[in-house]
Amino acid sequence: MSLIKQTVCIAKANKQNELKKALFSHLLSVKQIDGCINYEVYEADEDDTELLVYEEWRDDESYTNYKNSEFFKEFNTHRKEFLKREEVLPNF
Repeated sequence: MSLIKQTVCIAKANKQNELKKALFSHLLSVKQIDGCINYEVYEADEDDTELLVYEEWRDDESYTNYKNSEFFKEFNTHRKEFLKREEVLPNF
């Protein structure tokens, strides 16, 4: 059974373009990782500082391996420069 994660990312003031660029660049690479079924980034209609990241992974192990990878750790450090906060939505 696949694992679906949804995270709302809210950019710091005047950093929304940098956050978008970081997320959309990451999207191109993460789709190549073993176990990644889908990874999408959506922009909110009403708030340009808000983005939704939708991830679908083959299983918990694939997701955990991704989160523990150097690839993710580097991305996460870079992303935090532009991120005000994030809200992880319930798994389903």
